[in-house]
Amino acid sequence: MDRNSTIGLVLIFLLLGGYWFLNQPNEAQLAQNKRFQDSIAIVEKTKIELKKTQDLVSKSQKDSLNASLLKDTAALQKKFSGFASQVNGVAKDIVIENTDLKITINSKGGSIKNVTLKNYKRHDSSILELFNEKQHQHQLEFATVNGNIKSTDFYWNLISSDSKNAVLRLNYSNTQYVEYKYGLADKGFNLKYNIGAVGMNGVILPNTNVVLNWQTDIPLQEKEIEKEIILTTAYFKYPNERADYIGETKNEEVSLKNPTEWVCFKQQYFNSTIISKEPFLKESKVRTELAKDDKNIKNISANLRLPYNSEPSKNIELTFFFGPNQFKTLQDQNIGLEKIIPLGWGIFGWINRFMIIPVFNFLCGFMSNYGVIILMLTLIIKTLLLPLVYKSYKSTAKMKLLKPEMDAIKEKNKDNMQAVQVENLALYKKAGVNPLGGCLPMLLQMPILVAVFQFVPSAFEFRQQSFLWATDLSIYDSIWDFGKIPIIDSIYGDHVSLFTLLMTVSTLIYTHMNNQITGVNEQMKWISYLMPIVFLGFFNKYPAALSYYYFLSNCVTFTQQWAIKKFVDEDKLMAQIHEAKNKKGEVKKSAFQKKLEDMAKSKGIDPATMKKKN
Repeated sequence: MDRNSTIGLVLIFLLLGGYWFLNQPNEAQLAQNKRFQDSIAIVEKTKIELKKTQDLVSKSQKDSLNASLLKDTAALQKKFSGFASQVNGVAKDIVIENTDLKITINSKGGSIKNVTLKNYKRHDSSILELFNEKQHQHQLEFATVNGNIKSTDFYWNLISSDSKNAVLRLNYSNTQYVEYKYGLADKGFNLKYNIGAVGMNGVILPNTNVVLNWQTDIPLQEKEIEKEIILTTAYFKYPNERADYIGETKNEEVSLKNPTEWVCFKQQYFNSTIISKEPFLKESKVRTELAKDDKNIKNISANLRLPYNSEPSKNIELTFFFGPNQFKTLQDQNIGLEKIIPLGWGIFGWINRFMIIPVFNFLCGFMSNYGVIILMLTLIIKTLLLPLVYKSYKSTAKMKLLKPEMDAIKEKNKDNMQAVQVENLALYKKAGVNPLGGCLPMLLQMPILVAVFQFVPSAFEFRQQSFLWATDLSIYDSIWDFGKIPIIDSIYGDHVSLFTLLMTVSTLIYTHMNNQITGVNEQMKWISYLMPIVFLGFFNKYPAALSYYYFLSNCVTFTQQWAIKKFVDEDKLMAQIHEAKNKKGEVKKSAFQKKLEDMAKSKGIDPATMKKKN
């Protein structure tokens, strides 16, 4: 090789070496290149997984996945630390079901996506979902050194599943994770839900709250939206106390002042309840507000503080109840959940729980036609009340026989009502008649009538049960929908309920018979006839089962009175009254008579002489 060639090769070598040295990447460029290569590796790995599950992934999920792949790995690591590996993934649905429930769980968040009650339908016969993914949020939240972690931000690993069970896990490391276990029995409305925290005491900041956020837009299930709105609210129960609730007409947030056993999202005929074996911590919150979607009726949410205190290993045992507001079904939970059914306060609730419902359930065990069950229930109740009806009729008949003498006393004393009362008192005393004898038996019947008024609209059993022309005994039985007419709509409604008309007619017949017995004056007679007509508009929107019960009750009552009238001899009663009036000696005084005498004495009148004392 000549000299010139050698010099040329050396120069070329130096130029190449200089170019390589000047263009060598610095440390920042090397780090950026590594991240780029890591991202390429993640993309390639995900492409392989995506290809395997391509038939399970929708276009929107593909777009979401592709967008997620563009995230900076270092930023994810900084934000989520050990959880970063589960930020990206493919959402999968896991379905578990039994004879009563079908539940869909989504691997995105490991949360419940959908709950379907398999044996019930909505008012339009469509599938009855308590909620779906558009209406519902089920999220665990806790604090770490990097910030708050929300379970719904991650794709949980499916550890195992079968037709009734599923286990999902959110890993921080191989030995540190949060785990959800879901489990159904062969039948029933309970979903076992365990939250496990293993090794998380080194991840979750101490002295901070682990919160389960549960929120649902309650969907419309029934025909009457106004009624369903006012019957939808949140209930909660403290240990050793009665269940409490947010007023149905209110939208507010309540901070739970004590540890709480369960929280219930209650609808008219269904509910979703979360129960904790170890009570939720105090200062949990429950809130009701307007629905976020006009297709739903109310939004209910709960922020429940879980009993976690930085244990190395913690298992929180929870149970979801997704089912009907059926008294026996809720009572079988043994947690006081049946208290969400409005059966009335005080004596009315006691009558329902210990008389009406047991008899009703007994009848349901022998027959399936709810119209016949209502008939049998009416006959049983009216038979039990027959002694009171008989006593009331007999006392009222006595008062009717005394009415001519009472009218004469009133005519004699004219405007002196005090003298009228005193002389009437003497008449009652001589005749041995208690003027309240006809009222008291009727008053004793009132608690049962009010209890039934509470029970029937709340009874789940009448829902979507047909009888005669009524297609659903839990709502009004319209035979003509004439539409909304101003004024008429606000007073009567937009339809005609036949059972309500029959109830009104039967009430008028009963009133007529009762007026004949009591012999009321003309003014009171017209008022008594007017009241059933006034209540016609009130009952027109009430359940057909209730109007049907009152119709039957009226029919049985005036049938009983007709039969009693055949057995009660008014001539014999009159003879008894005359005998009592002519009887000598001290007559035993009733409490009412004693009270009237005391009133007379306080006015300065001697009950024995009926004259004012000097």
